[in-house]
Amino acid sequence: MRNKTVTTVALSLTLLMGSAGAALPAAAATPDEPVTIALDTPGRLDSVTDVRALAADTAGDPGVRVGVVIDTNGSAPGGISVEHIATPSTEVSALTDRIDGLAGVVSATVDVPVQLLADPQSSQQYAPARIQSTALAAGLDGLGTTVAVIDSGVLATQPDLATPLRNGTPRVLAGTSFLWGSAENRTPGNVDPHGHGTHVAGIVSAARDNGIGGSGVAPGARILPVRVLAASGSGYSSDVAAGILWAHQQGADVINMSLGAPGGEFPADVDRAIQTATTDTSRGKPPTVVVAAAGNNGAMGDPSWPGRHPRAIAVAATDSLDRIATFSTRGNYVSVAAPGAGIYSTCITGKQCSMSGTSMASPMVAAASAILRQQDPTRTPDTIRALLEQSATDLGAPGKDVEYGAGRINLAAATATTVTTPVPTPPAPKPAARVPVMLTGNVDTAVLDRRRFTFGGQVQDPDAAPVVIVRDAVAGRLATTRVAGANGRWQSVSDLEPGSHVICATGLDQPTGTETMLGCQQLVVK
Repeated sequence: MRNKTVTTVALSLTLLMGSAGAALPAAAATPDEPVTIALDTPGRLDSVTDVRALAADTAGDPGVRVGVVIDTNGSAPGGISVEHIATPSTEVSALTDRIDGLAGVVSATVDVPVQLLADPQSSQQYAPARIQSTALAAGLDGLGTTVAVIDSGVLATQPDLATPLRNGTPRVLAGTSFLWGSAENRTPGNVDPHGHGTHVAGIVSAARDNGIGGSGVAPGARILPVRVLAASGSGYSSDVAAGILWAHQQGADVINMSLGAPGGEFPADVDRAIQTATTDTSRGKPPTVVVAAAGNNGAMGDPSWPGRHPRAIAVAATDSLDRIATFSTRGNYVSVAAPGAGIYSTCITGKQCSMSGTSMASPMVAAASAILRQQDPTRTPDTIRALLEQSATDLGAPGKDVEYGAGRINLAAATATTVTTPVPTPPAPKPAARVPVMLTGNVDTAVLDRRRFTFGGQVQDPDAAPVVIVRDAVAGRLATTRVAGANGRWQSVSDLEPGSHVICATGLDQPTGTETMLGCQQLVVK
């Protein structure tokens, strides 16, 4: 068994396999498995071509799915694609380590499902006046900017979105789709079989004064639809990462993501994509502003990604009385708040409908960011975040808090505010530290007896008492348990609820805090 160190372990939130009442098969790979052969054969995994060949060889195979985001054109548009490799759990670390650094490979990590963040309910349309977008001059409407909606697609024929911009150009561009395993992969993104992305796009840029429906916060902004979610409203992290990079390369000024998943490790591919989009200046313009929903997990829920990325503007949701919405996730990562309860916007029925969630609050901030970029095209993501936070209406506890962040956005105040974003001082160089001996271990026991699951193996940490983290992903939830190692072994015994589980064990090295993948099991409990 290969034991490799990985800095980010991304866990699947839904998956398959196994049966109640039977012992799981041993984790060791058989000699004829394509991934094992490729890893053990010199020259078989040295290029993007090899990666694509291995993805084709494992298509439809059982196992853990590794998503590989590829960029063959550097920072130029047109080179983004995604491959998926099905691998035995025992080969995950070795496989990702081997291909993650190849030329043209942006990232290679275990793929993670994502989902929409919506909670529909009815109310009146109150948001534009509340955030003071109705107080702006008519020309300050986002014209000349592009907002990428990374979602379930955007229905370009929806009447309020089919109306051209005031300069006569289309409101919704063709866009694209990243939908692994679907015949719709790499087709235009200007369709929406679900409806969520169309609702989000209308909040940004529904046409003003066209006699149809309502108006978006930035009705002059173009919409670039990037479809990463299927008709069911679900998708995967590697497609999200590819969508972020693609939108950035297409020149998007702002990216909105009203999607995500709570808890767990932050997917490394999405992390890298956000970092690139918000810092890359090779397009000849400032980097892309990334705005994301804070999550709908309530006061006690886990923070959601991608909202909790430090370079994303995470948006909480408020109601018509400026109270924090009960469903809005709290946390130190929340930047600002915006109306998200009972928001009327464009629907794929051709009419208006009401939805609620941080999914609805996020595009209001994305639209506000587009207007701030229109007002001064040289503004960076950091400057736009500072403008939004410093001009926000402070709600809740004085100052920044875990519910509202800096407060509910005030667009009129933001456009009248001048900020200077300080240049960060580089940290002083640290003295070289002793390189510790890293934790090692494995999984050698995985037995399911009805609902009782015994998971265990060997573990050694020369620097401290070994700690193993066991994560169980089922039905969109993630349960985490810490197990102390003893006498060179670790073991976790738990009663599992019915459903499809993905259970992974990682060793937490001391003192580095690095996690080492020990192994994963997929099983179905009846």
